[in-house]
Amino acid sequence: MIASEWIVDRVVLPATVLSGARVAAVDGRIVAIDQVAAGPNAVRLRGTLLPGFVDLQVNGMGGRSVDEATPAALDAVAAAALAGGAVGFLPTLITAPWDTLLDQVARVAAWIEGYSGAGATPLGLHLEGPFLVAPGAHDARCFVEPTPERIDQLLAAARGQLRLLTIGNALPLAPAAIARLTAAGVTCALGHCDRSDGFAACVDAGAAAVTHLFNVMGPLHHRDVGVAGLALDEPRLRCPLIVDGVHVHPVMVRNAFRILGPDRLVLVTDAVGAAGMPDGEYTLSGMRVTSRDGVVRDDAGNLAGSALTMAHAARNFLRLVPDAGPWTLARIAATNPAQLAGAEDLGAIAVGRRAAFTLLGDDGACTAVLPAASR
Repeated sequence: MIASEWIVDRVVLPATVLSGARVAAVDGRIVAIDQVAAGPNAVRLRGTLLPGFVDLQVNGMGGRSVDEATPAALDAVAAAALAGGAVGFLPTLITAPWDTLLDQVARVAAWIEGYSGAGATPLGLHLEGPFLVAPGAHDARCFVEPTPERIDQLLAAARGQLRLLTIGNALPLAPAAIARLTAAGVTCALGHCDRSDGFAACVDAGAAAVTHLFNVMGPLHHRDVGVAGLALDEPRLRCPLIVDGVHVHPVMVRNAFRILGPDRLVLVTDAVGAAGMPDGEYTLSGMRVTSRDGVVRDDAGNLAGSALTMAHAARNFLRLVPDAGPWTLARIAATNPAQLAGAEDLGAIAVGRRAAFTLLGDDGACTAVLPAASR
C-alpha cells in the first residue's frame, strides 16, 4: 500500500472550491478530501488544485511524432505531454495511405495496451482522417469513404483502443459510420469539412463533438453559418478549441465561450512534435513542418497543428477570457475532455477517482501532479 497526501491552498471540486484542503490517496486513488490536519509527510502545494488535464489531440510532442508509432517515439510524446501539464492524452494519427494507417493504428494500440511509462497516460487513440472532406494540412489524395468494410478493418486494428474519430459530415456514408462507431464505444467528432451537408444526420447518428472549432470548417457567414455556426448552435456537441492566439482570433474565443459555456467548450492542443521544443523543423505524418515563433506551418503555408501544451492553452484561455477562473478551467481542460475520451477515473477530484491533478499556480503556471510512485 502506497499512501500520498497533499495540503493545498484551494481544490476545485465538481460543485465548489474548497480552501485549505487536504487530499489523500492510497495506491493512486483518492480516499479523502477534507480540511483536517495533514500528516508530517504531506506535500505542500501553493495554488489551486484542478483535476488533471486531458488532451484529446496530440499528433506529437517533445520532438517526436505519433505516426512514428515506435515505443521510443510514443514514450517521448507521453513524457512531453505530462511536462506540459496533462495527465492523460489521446495520441493522434492523421490521414495516411489506408494500409499504412492501419499499420500505425495497430502499433500505437499495442503501445497503449502495454504502456507503463512515467509520462501522461495514453487513454486511447484519436484518428483524424482519412474520412475527411477538407484537407487543411492533410493529404487529400489519401481521403477515402468510411465504408462498413473499412470501419470494421479499423476497429480490428485498434483492438478496442480507438476512443475518438474525426469524420467529415458531408460524406454520404458518414451517418452510418458514426452509428457503427458509436455502438462500438468510439466517440465521433465532425471536422475537416467545409460544407454543412449531412450535419444534422451525423448528430442524430451519435456525433458528440467537433474537431477544432472554426478551423478547416469553411467560412462562418450570417446567412450561411456553415459547420462552425451549426456546431455552436447544437447543444449535443462539445467543441474543442485551439487557443494559441493564431488558430482562432481572441474575439472568437470569447464569443465561443459565451455561447458554449463551461459545459461544452473543450481546450485541445492539436500539438505536433514542435510542442515543448524550440523553433525549427519537425515532421507530421512524414511531412515537413516548421515552427517559427511558436506557430507551425507546412511548406505551403497552411497551419499544421500547433506547438501548444495544455499548460500553455490554459494560460492563454485565462488571459483571453478574464472572467473565467479555476472552476471553469477544470471543466474545459479536464472534465469535458475526460468524458469525451471515456476516461471515467479522470475529470474530477472526488473520492474513488484517480489521484492525477494539474496545479494552477498563483502565477498562472500549470503543472501536472501525480503520486510519487506514479511518476
